[in-house]
Amino acid sequence: MALSLTWFFRSPILRRVLRWLDPVPARLRPLLYPVMSAAVLILIRVSIPLPDHIDLVRLTFWTGITLIAAALPVRLPGGIHATITTAPVLAALFDIDLVGPFGVCWVAFIGTFELRDLRGEPKWYGTLFNRADWVISAYAAWVVLVLTQSAVAGHEPFGMIVQILAAGSAFAAVNSTLGVLANSVNTRTPVARIWALSVSNIVIGLISQVPLGWLMAEIATRVGLWAVVLFMVPLLLARFSFSRYTETRELFFGSVSALSQAIDAKDGFTRGHADRVSRIAGAIAREMGLAEKEVELIELAGLLHDIGKIGVEDRILMKPSRLDDDETELMRRHPIYGASILEPSTALRPLVPLVLHHHENYDGSGYPKGLSGETIPLGSRIIIVADAYEAMTSDRVYRKAIGHERAMDQLSRYKARQFDPKVVRALDALLKTRGVAAFEASELPQIEYETLAELRRRLAQEPVIRDAHAG
Repeated sequence: MALSLTWFFRSPILRRVLRWLDPVPARLRPLLYPVMSAAVLILIRVSIPLPDHIDLVRLTFWTGITLIAAALPVRLPGGIHATITTAPVLAALFDIDLVGPFGVCWVAFIGTFELRDLRGEPKWYGTLFNRADWVISAYAAWVVLVLTQSAVAGHEPFGMIVQILAAGSAFAAVNSTLGVLANSVNTRTPVARIWALSVSNIVIGLISQVPLGWLMAEIATRVGLWAVVLFMVPLLLARFSFSRYTETRELFFGSVSALSQAIDAKDGFTRGHADRVSRIAGAIAREMGLAEKEVELIELAGLLHDIGKIGVEDRILMKPSRLDDDETELMRRHPIYGASILEPSTALRPLVPLVLHHHENYDGSGYPKGLSGETIPLGSRIIIVADAYEAMTSDRVYRKAIGHERAMDQLSRYKARQFDPKVVRALDALLKTRGVAAFEASELPQIEYETLAELRRRLAQEPVIRDAHAG
């Protein structure tokens, strides 16, 4: 008996149950409780009393199709999961042989369960919130469908198109808004950032599921339920477009990170510098209220701002002391080198002015062009502040970090000369309200790698591997 109890308390089953029973975090309650309560009220409203006639075959069919679609989610940047369940749920809405809103609400509730829900990903309250999101979205679409019914007299084509788009838009708007809000509250990420990273880039794929859902319902009514299975092909194509966006983005950021690591691996004295500058610059840009697309460009430029150092000689780049005047002049060419490296790439070309001018001083005394004030790209003005702050708060071979307070004193001392006062004030406000935790908001991957100097030392200590066939 004792052994069986010990096994039970140590079993993965109990750990999973306890993980599921985690209490709802306080920050999520103002959103989760009203949404889940609204969904429960909707399900009660559409189910009591039960409709006189329920076509269990059609209800089971649409639920099954939706479950199949829900089994293929794609995780987008920003934490949102995109699925192809919109089309089958809307098909249940538009199916005149299925009792609505009873049918569509229960298809939305049961059919949208995913395999990750069974694994405890997300937590139980996340699973219930997602189901509530689908129920409320389905009910909102049904309400719009009823309200626009009078506009479709005699199956007039234009009126039907307007009705389909109105119901589908209501569904998509509610579904996306609740999903983005929940992710924003849960991750403490601005709504605009999640929208820019996730929904805005797949909105065409989501919209395309609206007419597809109506067409699925029409085919089910006029041809038969079996014909709807053929629509899994375009649905899978929609999912493919979601996954391709994610893969392409990951490939792009992986390539950018590789370029950044190329210089950091060469210069072991400042390893991780570009990554930190990128995160600080992105946090400053958000504090200044810039659009997420612009913030992302600044983060990328911060990651690649020193890529031109690849063109600087090793004797200068890796010198473990301060540079003399001639060496400093050669080092000052790295923004030009960096711009020339990025220019041939269409995807990286928007970063060229930010990288080229990231050493321009606000009073015009910088390099390479001697720009001043507002003529310097805002991204460059942000990067130079982030660059200076990171350099002063990180150890170097030839000096120790001076700390946050002294770093901010230096930035304030040289604002309007070297630094844009607005950018310095934004960094100061950011650190006072959020501290250094604000610098971890970037979606860019953390960089961990071995510098060339470390690699050489490691290889020198390992036995030489010789070809067994060598003479």
